[in-house]
Amino acid sequence: MCCLAFWWGPASRVLRMEHSKRRMFVKIGFAVLSHNEPGQLLRLIRGLNAMFGDPPIVCHHDFGKCFLDEAFFPTNVRFVHPHMATRWGHINVPLAALKAFRLLRQYAQPDWFVLLSGSDYPVRSADAIIGDLANSNYDAYLDNREILYHAVPSGQTAQDWGFGRPSWISLAYDRYCAVPLFWWPRLSKTLLLSGAFPFQRKYVFLRNPSILRWVQSDRPSRIYGGAFWLQANERAIDRLLTDPAVPRVLAYYERRRNVDESLFHTVLCSQPDLRICKDNKRYEDWSRDGKHPKWLEISDVPKILASGAHFARKFRPDGVVQEFIDQTVLGIKGNVWTGGSLARIPTSRGEARY
Repeated sequence: MCCLAFWWGPASRVLRMEHSKRRMFVKIGFAVLSHNEPGQLLRLIRGLNAMFGDPPIVCHHDFGKCFLDEAFFPTNVRFVHPHMATRWGHINVPLAALKAFRLLRQYAQPDWFVLLSGSDYPVRSADAIIGDLANSNYDAYLDNREILYHAVPSGQTAQDWGFGRPSWISLAYDRYCAVPLFWWPRLSKTLLLSGAFPFQRKYVFLRNPSILRWVQSDRPSRIYGGAFWLQANERAIDRLLTDPAVPRVLAYYERRRNVDESLFHTVLCSQPDLRICKDNKRYEDWSRDGKHPKWLEISDVPKILASGAHFARKFRPDGVVQEFIDQTVLGIKGNVWTGGSLARIPTSRGEARY
């Protein structure tokens, strides 16, 4: 195991900007979750370093899924040890994010925390991102809506696909509110065509809210859900890490599936004094209506830029689209995907889980 020196360079101690004839200060830290493709992770980190001047970065990497040599990474990056074993939809994914937040707060104490995956990439300039956060009236940018029984929340947006579609509200209600009674095996055409075991579990749920109130004494009074990826200020992150109600909420979600799409939302949106913006400043394309957003292509870049998002996902590991964004949007040079140290880092196989 290699030993890493760890310090925050002068450029990362504070990011400064001029606004309305007065100097604004905002320190941004990044928490990154990864489980594969170390080369793609390194490209992301090098891009963040070029944009933000070696900011504090904490990475939770699932070393059990994929080998990663920390010696290849810049000294402003700190890795979470011991890591947690993560898998898609499991509660360990948000728990891994909490470990990264805690380490980032301990060693850097940033004003803003940005949660990313290894398949994310910035799509706006550092000045624009810093300006938005420095002048923000919000405590967190988190896609969210209340999960209601047979109802779409008022003000719902993006109903065509993604987390805004009414069918996801129904699915989320079964995941986070209803009680599964029993299941039976159901033939899946998708699994059959893929050559996998062709049956999956079909659950029958207890959904009636009047009955659920009697059988769920530990359930939070209001349940929220949406996209997992967020950016939040120190005040909001402190609630996730120190609020005395969080352990009880965690205990409730331990029995649930796809916890990452509801846990942080329920904790933060239940805080009456926190100001939460439903725009999480992320671009994702759910137009294929699958379990994951589609891979982004160069042809998607105009739509990404028009969205006003700070970051976009998901990008392929080959780095072609990221390189195009470096050259045409961010003005980053030399963050090349092939050759040099990037090519010497082994990569894992398999589909990304988050």
